[in-house]
Amino acid sequence: MDAGTVYGPIDWPLVGKQVGLGMLLGFAVGYVAKKAVKVALIVAGVLFLILAGLQHYDLISINWTRVEAVYSQAVNPPGGLDNALRNWVDSLAAVIPGAGGFAVGFFWGLRKG
Repeated sequence: MDAGTVYGPIDWPLVGKQVGLGMLLGFAVGYVAKKAVKVALIVAGVLFLILAGLQHYDLISINWTRVEAVYSQAVNPPGGLDNALRNWVDSLAAVIPGAGGFAVGFFWGLRKG
């Protein structure tokens, strides 16, 4: 049994459009994501330096234990990162042509960004 007989004939132009649109959207998201992460890291670094300087001159006091606890809660979501990634992959499996194109475009956008 080939795939065409079980589900009917494959509409290749539709599959091509899904892959192409997924790739275009993936590239856009990957490109913007890389730029946004760069800006966020610069802002976080500058903010950390400002706060460290203010703490050094005893203008503020930072509770580092609480900062670490908030960070741990943000990084380790309920069910863990593995569960979150598994749910994301399962949702993408429903739209494989578009998701495949999106993944290729996303990584291409990350590389070009």
